[in-house]
Amino acid sequence: MNILFVDQTAKLSGGELALLDIVTPYKGGSKVILFEDGPLRVELEKRQVKVKTIIPNNALNNVRRGSRIPMASLSSLVRLARSVAQEAKNFDFIFANSQKAGLISVLAGQLARKPVVWYLHDILSSEHFGKAQLFAARYTANKATQILVNSKSTKEALQILTGRTENTHLVYNAFNTEPFFQTTNSQENHRESLGFDSRPLVGVFGRLSPWKGQDVFLRTLAMMPNVQGLIVGSPMFGEDAYAQHLDQEIKTLGLENRVKLLGFRSDIPELMRTCDIVAHTSIAPEPFGRVIVEGMLSGRPVVASKSGGPNEIIENGVTGMLYTPGDAQALQSVLSEIINEPEQALLMAQRGRETALNRFSLDNMHKRLDDIITVYFNQQKTTLCGESV
Repeated sequence: MNILFVDQTAKLSGGELALLDIVTPYKGGSKVILFEDGPLRVELEKRQVKVKTIIPNNALNNVRRGSRIPMASLSSLVRLARSVAQEAKNFDFIFANSQKAGLISVLAGQLARKPVVWYLHDILSSEHFGKAQLFAARYTANKATQILVNSKSTKEALQILTGRTENTHLVYNAFNTEPFFQTTNSQENHRESLGFDSRPLVGVFGRLSPWKGQDVFLRTLAMMPNVQGLIVGSPMFGEDAYAQHLDQEIKTLGLENRVKLLGFRSDIPELMRTCDIVAHTSIAPEPFGRVIVEGMLSGRPVVASKSGGPNEIIENGVTGMLYTPGDAQALQSVLSEIINEPEQALLMAQRGRETALNRFSLDNMHKRLDDIITVYFNQQKTTLCGESV
């Protein structure tokens, strides 16, 4: 089947990393449309995937998660939908990979008379989005032909907001596991090159954002004078002020000699293997939690907030540890337990890796997607044949 994939951003966040793995098997007859230029386009082209960038005007680009949608943005949205509809005429269906892409894709689908599959990577709630964005999400959910969700938590939030249960499918993110088994540097040498010593090192990975809770991690380390910290990630979607806040917090808490902000990095598997523990610190429900699975694949004990997707990934005390979101004292307690019980931590890390390899393989995800898409198109053909008779 020929698929037109649509994504609003060219940054490499969780949903876009998932898209890279989804697109690859379908690249022969498919194409990706992005609404900005950036590293995602580069990665897609490395995989010989056809990419087209359609840049909307600033009015639409400046709409954020909690902001209102001005009239100028609506007219830009319509123009963008027409451009996508023109592209969609040559494809079997549209696959939208984000919220903004979902709204534009359902409009384009109506214009081009093409079905739309919407892969939802967000928990649709007022904790994450403003009224305008939630209204747009309701419309998208109502018009999308099929909806894929990345966790049960995402699905439950969708159903609460929209009431939709039909043609909604759980498809967990999957991972290319090969980079997590490559050895390019010893842990000791890599740690030294980053400026860390032999004391326990805890790493936090992901975009810098208030709801991701990196500030909670810093407050936790302030209570653990013999533990070092590594924060990997960069701000996105206008959240640069938070990155500056974290830098100031490191100084205020006196952590300059123990904590490093590395910014965006592409060598995540190696950095995770350099750490003794991988921590996930979101204070609001996480839709899925790619870094949790990546930490498990790296063979490191993983600590995560007990809310949303992490509850579906980790079996507490068996494949990882869960703690109360936003509670620095609770995070300190589970980190200390792992550090003080190295044999149990090793066993937990081994179980975590085995679980991640079994549950989140690319083969499983692609089979799941093929089943959903094939069943739908077979149903459509049966309906058309019935109508023609």
